[in-house]
Amino acid sequence: MKLGHVIYVVKNLDKAVNEWQEKGFTVEYGRTKNPVNALIYFSEGPYIELLKDGGMSAMSRRIMRFWGKGEFMNRFDFWANAPEGWTSLCIEKEPGGLEKEIAYLDSVGIKGTYMKKLKRIDTQNRELKYKCYFTHDYNMPFLMSYFEIDPKPKNYIHPNGIRGIAKVIYRSDKKNAEALRHLVQDNILEVIEDDRTSIDAVEFMT
Repeated sequence: MKLGHVIYVVKNLDKAVNEWQEKGFTVEYGRTKNPVNALIYFSEGPYIELLKDGGMSAMSRRIMRFWGKGEFMNRFDFWANAPEGWTSLCIEKEPGGLEKEIAYLDSVGIKGTYMKKLKRIDTQNRELKYKCYFTHDYNMPFLMSYFEIDPKPKNYIHPNGIRGIAKVIYRSDKKNAEALRHLVQDNILEVIEDDRTSIDAVEFMT
C-alpha cells in the first residue's frame, strides 16, 4: 500500500477553497451539489482532501449511532470536531478488495468497518467507485482502494509550481506505527512512534 491522501479539516469549505486557490493550488469540489469536501490532486502521489463536517452531517452521524454504528462514527465525529489543519491520513492500494490488509489488521487487534460499495459523482460527472476500511481507532489511518477511474490530471503543475507532496511525517503509538510500517511501502510517508498522534509536516515538491 501507499499514502493515498492527507485530510485537512476546515470549518468553512468555500472559504478554504478560496484560501488554497490564493496559495496557487487548483482545487475542485468533491461534488457539484452541497459538497462536504474539496480535492487538490497531483499527477503523482498522494492528494489533499479539504474536509468539512467530518464528511457527514450531524444528523446522519446520529442516525448511524442509533443503528449501532457508534464505533464507526467515532472517526467522523473526530473529524467534525477537530480544529482546522492536517488531521488524518488515508493509505491506499490499486482498485480491488482490501480483504488481505483487513485480515492483517484483525490479526494485530485493529478493528474497523468495511464499506465495499462507495461511490460519488464528481464535478466532471465521473462516477468514482471505491472501497474503504475505516479503522475504529481514528489514530490509525483508514484504508482505501483507489478509484476505478483515475481523476488525477496528467503531467500537471499547479500555478504555484508545486508538482506534488514530497514528504509526510506522521506520529502514532507503537501499535499503529508498526501496522503502518507493515502495510505501507512508500518513501513519502515517514512514521514515528510516539505517545501522541499528529501530522508533523507536509512538505511539497516543485
